[in-house]
Amino acid sequence: MTESTILTHLEEIAERLGVQLRYDDLGRNGIRTEGGLCRVLGRPVIFLNRKDSPRRTILVLAKALHKLDLEGVFIPPAVRRIIESKAS
Repeated sequence: MTESTILTHLEEIAERLGVQLRYDDLGRNGIRTEGGLCRVLGRPVIFLNRKDSPRRTILVLAKALHKLDLEGVFIPPAVRRIIESKAS
């Protein structure tokens, strides 16, 4: 499975869970953050650095999704393994 396909699956999972994805320049003003899951006005949002490589975006997105309740959501087995591998 290509990185592009994995990323598409992860984005679709977030959408099905009602999680907003925000691709932004997270390195502005000299402050560097990896991004990840937070709540904005009580709603879950995953912040992603639009300048990151697809591989890095997959890592951040998988780590964030791992923190959510994925029960009852169909996830292709290869993508589920990626999410589960980011538990630490």
